[in-house]
Amino acid sequence: MARVVILGLLAISFIANVSPAPLSTSPNPAVTAHNALLKRAEPSTGDDDFPDTEPHPNPLDQVETGFQDAFELASYVLNRIDDDIDIFPHYFNGGDRAGVKNVFLAIFGTTDVPDDPSTGNDLLANIHVQREDTEGQCEDPRTLAYMHDGETENPTIVLCDNAFKKKAVTLLKGADPQNDEDKKKWYMTCEPFETNGHVSYLMATLGATLLHEYLHFDGLVESVFGAPIIDQADPNGNPIGYGPVQVYDNLNKDLAPFNADSYTYYALHNLWHVLCQKDFEAPRAGTDDADPDCGGEVCKT
Repeated sequence: MARVVILGLLAISFIANVSPAPLSTSPNPAVTAHNALLKRAEPSTGDDDFPDTEPHPNPLDQVETGFQDAFELASYVLNRIDDDIDIFPHYFNGGDRAGVKNVFLAIFGTTDVPDDPSTGNDLLANIHVQREDTEGQCEDPRTLAYMHDGETENPTIVLCDNAFKKKAVTLLKGADPQNDEDKKKWYMTCEPFETNGHVSYLMATLGATLLHEYLHFDGLVESVFGAPIIDQADPNGNPIGYGPVQVYDNLNKDLAPFNADSYTYYALHNLWHVLCQKDFEAPRAGTDDADPDCGGEVCKT
């Protein structure tokens, strides 16, 4: 039976229909209340690109929920990473565990798992999010988003139209998670994993797109491993670190700490493993990376 699950103190607008047993509702130090999320430092948006218009949800609502969902992804990682011996090894070398953890901690601006991560890294407020495609990269139908000037103090995230095809996990203004039509249109749920139990593009959310772009902000995370987190490519410029197939056991794990999608899909895999109480199989090339939101190919961020 479809039902809305509340995890920790945060209302998760998500339908868990994979198990009759309820998920834990006990307070979780890495999952915070919606009110606490609102206090976190977040990127800025402009009225020109994101007017707060009727009806809701509008793109501004989607982005603001995406900010929350990015925090949610990082929180779930921090709650499990120390003891994760099942998912982590598919994405990173064991010796990099502390550094990977510090990258996710950088999202909150802390040096240890916060008891109540109610304050994000102040640097996030330096990021501006817009829809104007200043570099023309959104003309590529595979592109969800990109960061401009990530090496500066005030970078910009450009969200392409494709990014808004990605759904929410936490509560989205104007979309009732109890309404079947709203659930199907606006929320990512466990339902797709009933027929596809593999790590795949189906796990992706708008929050994951934002998390990926945060990792390109050098001032936020470069100091952890001493080099920028980029999108890895081979000597000919062909991407080797995009999407679930490339980052799950295929990318050289010495490169993984410097590859944004390695963090993104590790966080997504971890989140849906917990929310859906499901163990996922390895992604399949040509199937689990063929995202219809990106023209049936691997998405670029």
